[in-house]
Amino acid sequence: MDYPCDSRQATTIPIYVSPPPQPETDRERPGEERVDVRRYLGAIRQSAGLIAAIVLLTTGVVAAVSLALPKSYQGTTSIVLEEADNPLSQPDAESVRRRLNTLQALLTSPTVLEVAARTVPGESRDSLERKIRSAAEPEANIIEITVDDGSAEGAAAIANGVAQTFLTERTRLERESLARARQRLEAELTQLEASPTAAVQIPILRERISQLRVSEEVAGSDLHQVSAAETPAAANSPRPLRNAVLAIFGSLFFAVLLALGRDQLSPRVGAPRDLGRALDLRVLAGVPYVRGRRRRRAQVMSGVEAEAYETLRSLVELSAPPETTQVVLITGAVHGEGKTTASWRLGHALARAGHRVLVGSADLRVPRLHEIAKVPLGLGLSDVLAMIDWEGGEPDAAILDQAIKEMVTAGPGKRKQGALHLITSGTKAKDPGRLISGPGMPAFLRFIRDLDYAYVIVDAPPLLGIADSQVLARYADRMVLVHRLDRLTLDHVADLRQVLDGLELVPMGIVVIGARSEVSPYYLQRRPPIVQSGLETR
Repeated sequence: MDYPCDSRQATTIPIYVSPPPQPETDRERPGEERVDVRRYLGAIRQSAGLIAAIVLLTTGVVAAVSLALPKSYQGTTSIVLEEADNPLSQPDAESVRRRLNTLQALLTSPTVLEVAARTVPGESRDSLERKIRSAAEPEANIIEITVDDGSAEGAAAIANGVAQTFLTERTRLERESLARARQRLEAELTQLEASPTAAVQIPILRERISQLRVSEEVAGSDLHQVSAAETPAAANSPRPLRNAVLAIFGSLFFAVLLALGRDQLSPRVGAPRDLGRALDLRVLAGVPYVRGRRRRRAQVMSGVEAEAYETLRSLVELSAPPETTQVVLITGAVHGEGKTTASWRLGHALARAGHRVLVGSADLRVPRLHEIAKVPLGLGLSDVLAMIDWEGGEPDAAILDQAIKEMVTAGPGKRKQGALHLITSGTKAKDPGRLISGPGMPAFLRFIRDLDYAYVIVDAPPLLGIADSQVLARYADRMVLVHRLDRLTLDHVADLRQVLDGLELVPMGIVVIGARSEVSPYYLQRRPPIVQSGLETR
């Protein structure tokens, strides 16, 4: 049946059809956490030096102690218990076990050891007690005798001597016991023979006495030595090789656990990409480690390192064209990340490209630039700044000429005349922070900008912990951060991010030290030298 409908009042009700449920994958299941294998491998790789040190130290100590310990030889022999085959009386396992335990106790009894000590020269009952071990095996009816001694011949002699003494003493004691029992029965038989009413008991006693005589003859025949102990060919302990192998695996396991625990307690950045995302900065170059590798590998890694600094040089040229003097601040988060080496290598790369470059050490607290450049500390930046603060105005040109050293000059016939100059940190300052933040630093940089340098590379202290680099950032045109993955923790990254947020100068990016690089035959190419190195004083 049709109903009238007004089109103006008609409404459309949307119907939503939910999609069919999708099967859950391992990544989508709630309550399950993925194991970040790459992070663990990265933690182990970053602690490779620590792991190697622990393994080598532990293995060396264990091997040295093993070699220093006196040698001990082991002699072994066995005594077997043979039960008589009697179909009417089969001994149960419990009785055999008790008998073996009794024999084992008799084996190490003072009586046996006292007699055995007389058969082995130089031994006493107390020394035998320390050297002998015995173990009963009820399933095989065997008592095993083990002797540890300082000589191979002594170990075998003691084992055989104790075994033979035990068998002899056990036979003697058993015969004495049977003889006493027989003598008691013979005395009783003598009394019964005088009695006319004991005719029934006399034959029984005579039969029992006869059995005891037979038992006396075969006493001890149920025990015998399986085989005589042989002289051992090698010492049983210590075993340096075995101990060293066990030490390697044990220390390696402990060292890996220590590295993973260290990563959990103080997590570190695993990859350059992660560091760039954490700081919201571009990764300019990744520099691998070069030292401690084989010859060909070192050559390849040196090529990778050279290409990394050439890439950094190109990026610096693009970001900071040398139309005017560009002051580039090189710093990091903490000490020991490689910023000084990066400053020196970048200066070399820019000089090879034909630029006049000055590399200066503004790290007045822990200077290392002069060590890398292999020059004496001499007169340097601290002396120039102190002179400006004392006298005011501009730096003394004569002192500056003595402080700046010409390290690299252009080779003959080159179209672009590059040069590399160096100014060290100078005399150790009593208050480095005051010199950096005083009026001498801006005056020094103003003077340097007029000396026709294309780039001034400033090796600055770390950003965390001290304010020197934050002050230097006011006078710099560009800033490059140098970070070493195995030195930088997530706490360092968080603190560094706060410091960078408070600076007006935004860093160009990050140079990552310790980055993994792909080996390529291109890195084996040799380049002709563009500059000649030397050491002159301006």
